[in-house]
Amino acid sequence: MRHSIQFRRSAGGFTLIEIMLVVGIITVLMGSAIFMLTGNLEFAKEQRARGDLQAIVTQIRLYEMKSGGVPLEESAGLRALVGKGKGFEELPKDPWGQDYVYKMDTSSAKGFKVYSKGPDRKDDNGSGDDISSSRK
Repeated sequence: MRHSIQFRRSAGGFTLIEIMLVVGIITVLMGSAIFMLTGNLEFAKEQRARGDLQAIVTQIRLYEMKSGGVPLEESAGLRALVGKGKGFEELPKDPWGQDYVYKMDTSSAKGFKVYSKGPDRKDDNGSGDDISSSRK
């Protein structure tokens, strides 16, 4: 009888090696999941910026229909779209916390350009990360 009691004590529970093995497997799985999701976060931010830019361009077009022209960069710019009944209560910020940039562009058929400075938060530095309303 004493032998069966000892057997039950040693058979119940997990060893330290088994617990460490499970923790190690979970750590590897979590690490690979985080690594795989990192690129998706940047993609999601870019898509949000493109959606914001489309909304801004739509509001500029509505402003143009009401007032006969696009907002002038020097006077109001995107601030012309803010206010009661004007489209935005507050201008959105890009996913990297910066203001969207509005510039007059006579070479464009639209007559203006709206863009985000992108992840590097620098204006037209040649890195190609700026997200523009004219890019598809």
